[in-house]
Amino acid sequence: MIKSNLNFIVGLVTIIIFIIFSIKDDKIVSNYTIAKANFNRIDGINIGSDIRMSGIKIGNVFDIQLEKNKPTIFFNFKKQISIPDDSSISIQTDGLFGEKYVAIEPGGSENILKSGEQLYYTEDALLLEDLLKKIIELGEANLKEEKLWIKIILKQS
Repeated sequence: MIKSNLNFIVGLVTIIIFIIFSIKDDKIVSNYTIAKANFNRIDGINIGSDIRMSGIKIGNVFDIQLEKNKPTIFFNFKKQISIPDDSSISIQTDGLFGEKYVAIEPGGSENILKSGEQLYYTEDALLLEDLLKKIIELGEANLKEEKLWIKIILKQS
């Protein structure tokens, strides 16, 4: 008798806890707007990466999928934040070697991004290797120009 009462109480407490957590999860989901954006490359972005606007964290990346062989990130942000539907979204690095995050630059539209909609103005992740390659190319171009000027000056002397 005592064992069956104990089983009943444990089962009842388990059901109550389950109900409390499912109500809490519904409230959490309803406090966020869900949107997506397509990119060509998202190097360094993972599930859980920050979504920031004006340097302030407003949400997270919660899913990443391939659509037509291009990465699509699905993200959520706090419902009280109004993001114009013509805003741009880019992948940035926190400092030179910091972690990657997704930055939203607000647009000028009066239409606000609604749950399930997409941001179309995207800027892909910039790889450090690509940046270094560009710097080296600029340096080499400047060096060639300096050598040319030296040759011209020496010929005139």
